[in-house]
Amino acid sequence: MEEQSNRFMPRNRAATVAAVMGITLFGVGAGFAVAGCGSDSNSASSVNSVIDSVQSQASSVQSQASSISTQISTAVESVQSQIQQNQNQNQDQNQNQNQNQNGN
Repeated sequence: MEEQSNRFMPRNRAATVAAVMGITLFGVGAGFAVAGCGSDSNSASSVNSVIDSVQSQASSVQSQASSISTQISTAVESVQSQIQQNQNQNQDQNQNQNQNQNGN
């Protein structure tokens, strides 16, 4: 019975790490696929694959975050420009009103 339940358990620490990372990133199905019943070399290969995948996804997230940051900066600059234009228009209108009141 013990032998039967062990076949579903990861064979070593590397497989456990790979399974946890796989579950975290890709859901339960990937965790079982990574943990599998393969040999130690397969487990190391699986760990390397998961690490490569994590690094690739991290790079993608970093790229997306950088893009979002640039978009936010552009939007903030645009809003600041619009505020400045509105302030200038208000100031011009106030000057015109003062001149009209003083002229009458």
